[in-house]
Amino acid sequence: MPRSYSDYIKTGQMTDLEAIKHNTVRNQNRIAVAAVLNSHARDGLPADAGAFGMLDTIAVKLVEWYGPAAAGEVLRHYATVCERQVAGAPANG
Repeated sequence: MPRSYSDYIKTGQMTDLEAIKHNTVRNQNRIAVAAVLNSHARDGLPADAGAFGMLDTIAVKLVEWYGPAAAGEVLRHYATVCERQVAGAPANG
């Protein structure tokens, strides 16, 4: 699995413009999701419940877009990312 947008460009899977577009959308979504979860916490609402709701939607969409096997591969990749994180470290975004 390619590890960066540069890898997608090097392998010819994306043009420079496509990689820039994907990276921009990805970064904007990180910021937007963090803002939504922070607003829940600020309002005294359970932000983790909001995060799980997002994960529910993301899981369904990944299956819709890539099929069950590839969606599972993506989610397993992110499970390993979670396991490498240091508790209490600031999140990206």
